[in-house]
Amino acid sequence: MATPANVRTHTKIAGAPDYDDPSYWDAKFATGQGVGEWLNPGEMLIDAALSDLQGRASFAAGVMPRVLHLGPGISKLGIKLRDAFVKQNWMGSGIVNVDFSAEAVRLGREHESTEDPSHAMQWLQVDLRSWEDMTSLFSFAPFDLILDKGTSDALATAESISFSANFSLTGICPTVLEVIDNHGGLTLSPVELLGLYLVPLTKQGAVWIALSYSTMRFDNLPFLASHWELVSRTPVKAPQGEISSFAYAPEVFHWIYILRRK
Repeated sequence: MATPANVRTHTKIAGAPDYDDPSYWDAKFATGQGVGEWLNPGEMLIDAALSDLQGRASFAAGVMPRVLHLGPGISKLGIKLRDAFVKQNWMGSGIVNVDFSAEAVRLGREHESTEDPSHAMQWLQVDLRSWEDMTSLFSFAPFDLILDKGTSDALATAESISFSANFSLTGICPTVLEVIDNHGGLTLSPVELLGLYLVPLTKQGAVWIALSYSTMRFDNLPFLASHWELVSRTPVKAPQGEISSFAYAPEVFHWIYILRRK
């Protein structure tokens, strides 16, 4: 499949972590050093996810929810969500974890191999910037809920993708193809591209719950906004590190975004 040329639209800072490089995460996950829960453990995301799913009549009638967990790494968030699913009599096998780190996927599969098959989560190696990779998720789709703890933040550090008006359109996501047909050549940020890639994998009413350090993570993304309505943007206090009792530390907030598929 032909792939669009990457065009960096921002200067990479010397010495900055390569969050958009899977080998960076492979090395971290292999050693377990300096890898904790990104931003915070994410219990509020689980609460938001359960609140949404419990409010849908179809799941109350016994239909099993399908969740796509973006870039979990070695976070325990997926395990906590699976435990919450079991309490709701929902199958944990409806949770699909995708990460571009081979090491994260290996560790995830190793852990799930000990679980009851009906509750063992799926793990797939997927680069969220690659439509070819994303097509591997069709066998699990449509997803009812997207879970994103800091993954959009990491994606935002990656290069934007440019599509020229005369670019070979073979193997292009149909949602992106529609944008190209209507607007000609364009450049999409990786977060906006992800939003378009998620459209064929979901249906109207699906929810995307994201935790971000940014107050503007989904702002000024018009093509994404054509398919995803920003329902809420809720501040949550960031975990505090160790500070002197005599020091004044201003409060820092993270943000929980809820977007609904139009």
